[in-house]
Amino acid sequence: MTELIDFLTTKKEILKTLIYLSLLLGFFFIICSLIPKRKYRFILSFISAFFCCLQLISIYFTQTFIGYKFYSHLNLRGIAGISGLFTPHLIFICIILVLITLLNFSSFNLLKKDYFFSKKIKINQSLRKPIFLITANVFLFTVLLKSSLVYDSKSLFIIFSKTTLNFENVLHKNKMQNYISPKKIKSKSGKNIIVLSLESLEKAYLSEKYKNLTPNLNNLKKKWNYFELKQNNGSDWTSGSIYTSLTGFPAFFGVYGNRIFQTAYYSKVSSISHVLEKANYNTVYLNGNTDFSGVKEMLNTFEFDKIIDHKSILKNLDLSEYGIRDKDLFDLAKNEILDYKKNNSPFAVFLSTTDTHFPNGIYDHRMEAFVSSKSTNLEFMVAAVDYMIGDFISFLESENLLNNTSIYIFPDHLKMGNPSIFEGTGERGLYFLTNSNNYDKTDSVLYQIDIPKLILEGAEIEHNLKFLCEYIKGDKNKFIEENILELTEINTSGILRLDSKPFEIGTISKNYETYKKDTLRFIAHAGGKIENNIYTNCKEALDLSYKKGFRLFELDILKTTDNKFVAAHDWEHWAEITGYKGSYPVSNNIFNEYKIYDKYTSLDMNAINEWFLKHPDAILITDKINSPAAFSKEFIDPNRLMMELFDMNSIKEAVNSKILSAIPSENIISSIDKSDIKYLADLGIKHIAISRTFIEKNKDKLLEFKKYNIKPYVFHINYAPGIDEDYVLKYEMEYIYGMYADSWNF
Repeated sequence: MTELIDFLTTKKEILKTLIYLSLLLGFFFIICSLIPKRKYRFILSFISAFFCCLQLISIYFTQTFIGYKFYSHLNLRGIAGISGLFTPHLIFICIILVLITLLNFSSFNLLKKDYFFSKKIKINQSLRKPIFLITANVFLFTVLLKSSLVYDSKSLFIIFSKTTLNFENVLHKNKMQNYISPKKIKSKSGKNIIVLSLESLEKAYLSEKYKNLTPNLNNLKKKWNYFELKQNNGSDWTSGSIYTSLTGFPAFFGVYGNRIFQTAYYSKVSSISHVLEKANYNTVYLNGNTDFSGVKEMLNTFEFDKIIDHKSILKNLDLSEYGIRDKDLFDLAKNEILDYKKNNSPFAVFLSTTDTHFPNGIYDHRMEAFVSSKSTNLEFMVAAVDYMIGDFISFLESENLLNNTSIYIFPDHLKMGNPSIFEGTGERGLYFLTNSNNYDKTDSVLYQIDIPKLILEGAEIEHNLKFLCEYIKGDKNKFIEENILELTEINTSGILRLDSKPFEIGTISKNYETYKKDTLRFIAHAGGKIENNIYTNCKEALDLSYKKGFRLFELDILKTTDNKFVAAHDWEHWAEITGYKGSYPVSNNIFNEYKIYDKYTSLDMNAINEWFLKHPDAILITDKINSPAAFSKEFIDPNRLMMELFDMNSIKEAVNSKILSAIPSENIISSIDKSDIKYLADLGIKHIAISRTFIEKNKDKLLEFKKYNIKPYVFHINYAPGIDEDYVLKYEMEYIYGMYADSWNF
């Protein structure tokens, strides 16, 4: 509360804005005084008080009257997530709301007298109304002409901006037709990446005034590359900053605001996460609470492999009002990095801190063991986060990761609230700190929209993506301010949405740690994912999946024109990924002539048998083929053969062929009643195959299968954003046994 009072009374620019707000209050006060009917006067009194209180909140948060930045913060779910940080402020604003409402309501009685202030200053009742109206208009026009109210409010016009054009037409309209969308991205891996986005920890904290709080950051500033960074319009709040640091676009979304991602299922706006995925990086984002302001949905839309926040962790942590504390977040990041190092996997770890959140930080008493007391809680937490950064860099150094890892540290935005604490620190701004030296020296001014380009450039990742900053000539922020509607059109047409509610995450399975190491619960789908390619059914995919720890391998089996078995999902797909231009099906010889994606080895029956001969602990699961007797005779070992089959005659044929397991497909399972499950068990059925979408409406039936020890495996993993192997393992294993997985590291 003290911080709020100081803010409202100590800064010249803020005082000036508050004077204009007072004139606005005076305008409403006079207008209310002219309304004799109590009902209508009360309605206007409340509405005007509510409006002025919203303006006061906006001035506190953004140092401006209400504009698009303030609108973007009005995400009720996000506000609920951090409401505990602002309880005194909410109480204060409620009191102000009541007082202004009562004052305006009482204005009729206060101003109906025939004198002003003193009985000596008489007022003619016939002149009373004109004088009040003139005074009210003077107040109003002073605010409109002299304050920034109109300018700030103009940015709200973009919430009414909607486009009927598709993304490609919008790009063409804005002369960005050579922009590369996610499907067209080509990239090649470079160094590992670690990104630390620091909540509100702006450049002033590295100044002489606050250098005692940030010895580690100042030390890195001397040793590493340090770039001054300016805050641009549209990226000056947390989720807006995240969007910009990933895509290079300011976060203008019109009427949708941050809520645009709550029904999003795909992005045509390219993110650095898309570049990293194409280069086979493992991507993870750590944040204390990604429910705040639509961040989780945003990260899912941009196809991050893993999201770690307060809902995804298994162990009990000392959570703050916001979520996971920064100290624990850094520890979780260390564990992720060690796992990636152990598996020799390229990684990109993104971490957003929160404990330096305004108004006064989120105090963590555990840090008292490492940081001395400071004059305010906020200063203490700034020093604490600085200590965590120093400790984290020491950890990376001890693990010999600094040479092959590009590290980036930058604030998410300028601190909101009271700016007077930064007096004497110079011009306010941001910074971009990195250990990478792969930069050409430039005199151009850097903004937040430059961040994704800097990250990829510093990590030496080759790619064909072109960012917004590369289309702008001259002042970047001026360009943004002059093209808000156009940028809104690009963002809103590029985020594809469903008219449905986002999925809700339940409770993590208590057996998650056991499940994730159990190789019998994972079937390498179509051989497994290789270099971001799925459905290859190739030898190299089998090799990679085996190396990762898989022991169950699915292959799609087709027949050639000369009646040979080969591995391919379907002939049309095979022709597409091999470049074959003729008619199909093809013969076995022609099938073997073509490489998959010009580099992977196709698998005919001889190659399949050869591979499984060399891997005696591997088990084959087939799909597509429905001839169990014929195929089992061709396969090297029926005792290591499981076949998904599509009618009961084929199921019985497979049982009689003595293969390891005959697997009824979903079309069989959906057609039987619970009472038929015992019959399948008596027949010797051990497994079934279903889509994960089957689970929701058939939970009782699936529990009945488990009762008879029949194990369901689910497919259609990764068909929806966020519904990946890890999600199924955490939230859906109560009803199933395992899954067809594109990738998994045991």
